[in-house]
Amino acid sequence: MEKWKRDVEHIRQATNLPIEYVQVSQTETAQAQQDWLKNGWEQVALHSSNDVMTFILIETASWHTSARALLDLIFPHVDDPATLPLPKQISNWLLSIVSGSPVAIPAQLEAKWPWKEARVSFLLERCRPDRKGKGEWDSLQPLLHDFFEGVPDFIPLTQTHALLIVPVSMLDHQKTASELLEWASGLHDLISMEWMESVRLVVGSPLTSPLALGDTLLRQLSLARALQSYRPQMMVAGDWSYPLERWAASLPKEIAAAIANELAAAITIPHMTDEQLETLDTLFARQLNVSDTARQLFLHRNTLLYRLDKLTEQTGLDPRLFPDAVMLQLYLLFRQN
Repeated sequence: MEKWKRDVEHIRQATNLPIEYVQVSQTETAQAQQDWLKNGWEQVALHSSNDVMTFILIETASWHTSARALLDLIFPHVDDPATLPLPKQISNWLLSIVSGSPVAIPAQLEAKWPWKEARVSFLLERCRPDRKGKGEWDSLQPLLHDFFEGVPDFIPLTQTHALLIVPVSMLDHQKTASELLEWASGLHDLISMEWMESVRLVVGSPLTSPLALGDTLLRQLSLARALQSYRPQMMVAGDWSYPLERWAASLPKEIAAAIANELAAAITIPHMTDEQLETLDTLFARQLNVSDTARQLFLHRNTLLYRLDKLTEQTGLDPRLFPDAVMLQLYLLFRQN
């Protein structure tokens, strides 16, 4: 944007016409645009980068039509986002978050899109996006309408991602973490069987305002990326879960590799069977509670204790003890995955 800044200065010096180069944060953009507009200025170019919005403004009354037309040759013309239909504004906003270059929240979003009840967002991530194009997300909508017995907001974002926003009344007003995961699991099964596509679902906590959608989508995307790397078989999750995997995925690759090497030097663990991995995953998920773990695995408590004893014998670490459990979990996270 330095070129824009230089161009504005050259135009001002050569013509003595009122033209301004303005940079503001994403959250300040809507108010800044309104303030300039009230004072008789017109936006002729707009650019978004990270958390910064840059726009070029002219004082409309001072510019002759022919001089105004020359600006189109210098600055790319960009439609004012506020003039777009609201669904397009929302889609562009959420798409910008997915692309990593967030733009400002649509102006007066709460007033234009009032929520009379809480809503739940489901991020859908296709595991094989090469099989269908972005437009084919539309073929999923009839299934969604039947599943929820209504018409939830469905927003295709990219060939890989789409966002489903469902009023809690369509979820029988169920809001707890376990209830939301049940809905997500049911939706995943429906898509797998009827749409014949492998889709990962990340469900968020209930939201009371559309303004919170951006932060929720960021959490869902970060968890989806973590699951791709560390739990690729996990197809349904809540955005409040798997904090360790999310942390690991946030590390630079060289740091993650260094941790893996340090763990390998500190402990030696033989290859584990799927049964042993399932046992450990369930034990960790149940906060090392043996009785809860046995119930979850449909095992007699003594059978589970036998398995844990064998693991201790093989690894030298007792997964029932917190320090040993931490070492095992980190080892499996960085080495086996």
